[in-house]
Amino acid sequence: MNEERDSEPKLIKYLLDKEEIVLPTFCLKQNMIKELESILREGKPLLVSKFFKRVNENFEDYISRDEINKLFDNINKLSNNEKFQQKISEDDKKIIEFLSKNQNLNSSDYLKILGQEYFIIQVVEELEKTDNLPNILKIPLIMWLFLNLYELILFVVDRRLFEYLKNTDKKDDKDIKRFLKINRKNKDHAMPENINKILTKILDLKEENNSIFVRISKAKLIRNKIAHANLFYDSEKNKLVSSNFEEYQAEDFLKGYYTLVNFLIEWNKAELGGKIDAKILVDYLKKMFHYLYAAYLRIERAGLRKEFYAHIIILKKETGINND
Repeated sequence: MNEERDSEPKLIKYLLDKEEIVLPTFCLKQNMIKELESILREGKPLLVSKFFKRVNENFEDYISRDEINKLFDNINKLSNNEKFQQKISEDDKKIIEFLSKNQNLNSSDYLKILGQEYFIIQVVEELEKTDNLPNILKIPLIMWLFLNLYELILFVVDRRLFEYLKNTDKKDDKDIKRFLKINRKNKDHAMPENINKILTKILDLKEENNSIFVRISKAKLIRNKIAHANLFYDSEKNKLVSSNFEEYQAEDFLKGYYTLVNFLIEWNKAELGGKIDAKILVDYLKKMFHYLYAAYLRIERAGLRKEFYAHIIILKKETGINND
C-alpha cells in the first residue's frame, strides 16, 4: 500500500499547483507521467533533459493525439452551432485581440487552461446533444458550466495581463501596482472589477464598457451568486431566483452562457492564429518539449547539478516524499 501511494505523481502535482511547470495534462499518457515523476525525483538535470528529448522525438508514445483531436473537434462543433454564435461585444473582441497579440502561444498560460477547458467543453458539447433533458436538470448544469467558464476566463486573462504588465514601464500606476501585488498562489486571480480597471487603462475603454469583466455586468453578479449557493432555477417561473428575491430570466441567463462559451472559442481562435486546428497545438508542444530539453541541458552544463538536486530535495520534503 505504501509503495502504491509513493508511486503517485506527487511531485508533478505539487509543481503544477505552484505553477512551476506547465504541462497539457489532459493529453499526457500515463507512462509519461510515471516516467517524468521518477526522473524528477532523481534530481539530475541531465536525466530530465534526456527525457524531454525522448518525448519530442517520440511524441506519439507520450502524448495522446486522440485527446487533442477530441478537444479541437468539440470546439469546432460548438463554433458552428448557431446557439454559440451569440456575438461577443466589440470591447471583448478588442480585449482578446490585444491579449493574444501581445503573448500568443509564446506564453504558457494557454496551456494552463487546456486541461480544464477539455472537460468543460466536453460537457457543453454533450449537453447540446441531449434533447430530452428537462430544464429543471439542464439549467442547474448550465449554471455549473457558467461558473467554471467564467472562472477559467478570469484566470487566463489575469495571468496574461500579469505577464504583460510586469514587463512594462506602467508599473508606477497605483491600480497596476495593486493588480501586480494580488496573491496568485493556488491559482487565485484578480476579480472582474480589478481586471476591468487595468483593461480600461491599457485599451482606453470606458469604465462602464460592454465587456464581460465590467463591475455591474450580469455575468459577474450571476457568477457570484452561483459561487455562494444563492441562485437556483425555479421551473414554474422559468427564472433564476435568489434567496433575497432577485430574479433573472432564464432566457437572459442562457444568452450570457452562450456568450461565455463564444468568448472562449474566440480566445482559442486568436491564440491559434485564427484557426481551430489541432496540428498547431501539436507543433507548439513539440517546440516546447525541445525547449525544455535544452533548458535542463543548460542547467547541467552550467555546473548547477548540486543546486538543482538541493531544490528537488526541498520539494520532496514539502510534498512528503521519502528522500531515501
